[in-house]
Amino acid sequence: MQNLIDIKRFEQLKGTGELPSPRGVALAIIRMTQVEDVSMGELARVIRGDPAFVGRLIKAANGLVGHERRAVVSVHEALMMLGLPAVRTMALGFSLLSNYRKGACTAFDYTRYWSSSLLMALAMQALARPVRAMAADEAFSVGLLARIGELALATLYPVEFGRILTAVRHSAGVRQADLEREAFALDHCALSAAMLADWGLPEIVIRAVRHFEQPATARLRENSREHALVQSLVLSRAVAQICLAEESEHAALMPAMLRLAARLGVSREHFVAACDRVASDWVEWGRLLQFETHAAPRFEMLAGLGEQGETAAPAAGAEFAQAADASAPAAPDAGAQPGSLRVLVLAADVAERQRLRQALEQDRLTVFEADSGSQGIEAVVDLQPHMLLVDWQLQDIAGIDVIRSLRETRLGRTIYMLLLIPSEDDFLLEKVLDAGADDFVARPFRPVLLASRLRAARRMVGMQLELEREREEIRRFAAELAISNRRLEEVAMTDALTGFPNRRYALDRLQQEWIAVTRNLRPLSAMIIDLDGLKQLNDAHGHDVGDMVLRQCADALRGVLRAQDVICRTGGDEFLVICPDTDLGAACHCAERLRAAAEALRIETGGPQLRITVSIGVAARDGRTGSLDALIKCADRGSYLSKQRGRNRVSALQREADGD
Repeated sequence: MQNLIDIKRFEQLKGTGELPSPRGVALAIIRMTQVEDVSMGELARVIRGDPAFVGRLIKAANGLVGHERRAVVSVHEALMMLGLPAVRTMALGFSLLSNYRKGACTAFDYTRYWSSSLLMALAMQALARPVRAMAADEAFSVGLLARIGELALATLYPVEFGRILTAVRHSAGVRQADLEREAFALDHCALSAAMLADWGLPEIVIRAVRHFEQPATARLRENSREHALVQSLVLSRAVAQICLAEESEHAALMPAMLRLAARLGVSREHFVAACDRVASDWVEWGRLLQFETHAAPRFEMLAGLGEQGETAAPAAGAEFAQAADASAPAAPDAGAQPGSLRVLVLAADVAERQRLRQALEQDRLTVFEADSGSQGIEAVVDLQPHMLLVDWQLQDIAGIDVIRSLRETRLGRTIYMLLLIPSEDDFLLEKVLDAGADDFVARPFRPVLLASRLRAARRMVGMQLELEREREEIRRFAAELAISNRRLEEVAMTDALTGFPNRRYALDRLQQEWIAVTRNLRPLSAMIIDLDGLKQLNDAHGHDVGDMVLRQCADALRGVLRAQDVICRTGGDEFLVICPDTDLGAACHCAERLRAAAEALRIETGGPQLRITVSIGVAARDGRTGSLDALIKCADRGSYLSKQRGRNRVSALQREADGD
C-alpha cells in the first residue's frame, strides 16, 4: 500500500517538470543508448561533444582497468570497457552533478552532498569485486545516485526541506524520513528509488536504494545478492561519512565499518587498502570535477585504533552505526563465520542435505541449500558461492548437466565444484571430469573422506582468493602508474604559466581536426594571437610582471571563447586558437570578441595597473589553404598585418582578398 502511495506521489512530482533531470549531451546519450541498433561510433561522436564528460568517462573506465591492460585513453575504448548501460547511467549522474551544484535550499550543503555521493560511488566500485553483488561499472553509478531523492527535495521544496534539515540538526531523536513523509507524503529514500526506476535502473538496485538507510525494514534473505547490495551501500556511505567527518570522530566510526566489512566477507586487509584507494581517488576526482576536497584519513591507522576498542559513536556517525547493526543478522547460523567460505549444496533428498550440512559446518563453512537444478542455478547467481556440492541426480536435471552449464558461464568458472556420485566407477569418473567437476565424493559418503576432499577444495579456493588479492594489488599499482603517466602526459602537453595546452598539443590537435574536416567536408578556422608590447613591459617592469600580464590576459581570453574552441600557448607572447566547425566570418567575429576582452582588461600587478592589447590573424580552410601549414601561415601573416596596421586589431587575408 505504501509503495502505491509513493508511486502516485512521484507521478505528481514528475508532472511538475521540476525534478532534477539530465540535460544537453547527457540527455542525447541516454536517448541513444535506448536505441537497440545504436553504434559505438555514433555514440562516441555524441559523447565527444561534451569534453567534460569525455574526461569523466575515461577516468571511470580506468578505474576498472586490469593489470593486463594499458590505460584507457579514448572514448571508444571507454565505451567498450564500460558497456552501454553503465555509460547511460554515468551520463545521467554526471549531468545532474554539473547542473545541480547549487540551489535555492540554503540549509542543504550541495558541495558536501556531491562530495559524499562521489565517495559512495568510489566505495561501491571498490567493494564490487570482493562482495560480487554487482558489476563495478554499475556499482559506481549506483553509489553516485543512491541519495538523489535528497537533491530532488532540495530542488522541489527549498524552503520546506530546509526547515526539516534544520529541525533534524537541532533536535535529538527526530528522524528526517518521518518529517519528510509528514511534509511531502514520501521520504527521500522512496523518491530516490522512484527516480531510479523512472530512469530504467534494475529492480534490484531500486529495492536496495529504497531500503539501505533502514536495512531492517527490507526483510532480505541473509547472504542474498540484494542483501549484499544493501550492506554495500550502507558501508559505502560509512566510508563517505568518515572521509568527510572531523578528525576527532574517525576512531569512533571505524569499528562499525570493520564489523560490516567482515560480515560482507571482505578481509580487514582488503577493506583498509580499498578505503585508502577510495580516499586517494576522491582527491583525483575532485580535481577533475572542480570541487574542493581535503586530505582524507589514513585508514590503516584508523583500523588499528578500531581494534583497540569501541567508543561511543558521535552524532555524525550514530545513523551509520544503527544502520550497520540493523543490517546484521539477528541469529547467525552456527557455521557462519565472518569471511568464511560459502558452500551451496544441491541435493534432492532432505536427509542427505542435512547430513552434508552437518559435515560442512563442522569444517566452519557457511552452507546454503537447494533441491533442484533451476533453484540451484538461481542460487549460484544470487549467492556467488566459493564451492558447490552437487548430487548426481536432482529433481529436474542431472547434477552433471548443472556443472556443465555453469562451467560455460564466467561466474561458474571460478567456483570449486564437487559431484556426489553413486559409486567410484571409472566410466562415471571420466564423465565427471569431462563435465568440468573439480572433484567427486562417492556414495555412501564418509565424513572423513568428505573432510579430506574439502581440505583440498579449501586450499584451491584459498589460492584463488590469494591470486585475486595479488591481482587487485597489481591493478591498483597499474592504476596508480596510469595516473602518473597521464599526469606526465598532461605536463608534457601543458604550458605551466597559463595552464593552456602548449605548442606540442596544439599541433597534434590541429592535425586531428584537419583530418576530420577533410574527411567530413566541415569548416575549420584558426587564429594566431600576438600580445602587443609584451617585450617592452618585461623590460620596463621585469619578467615577474610580464608573467602576471600573460596569466591575466590568458584568463580574459579563456573567458570569452566558445565551448568548442581550443586555445593554446605556442610561444612567449603567442597563442593559437583552433575553431572546429567554424567558417571565416564566424571566426572573425569570435576574434573580435577576444580582441575586445584583452583591450578592456585592467592588469593588477600589486603596483601599477597595466593595459595590454592583442593583434589577431584569422584563417579558414579553403582552396587557398590546401594544407595545414598553409592554414597556419595564413593566420600568422594576418597577425603580422594587424601589427603593421597599428596593432589591437583583427586581420584576415582571405577576407581582404575576396574584397570583404
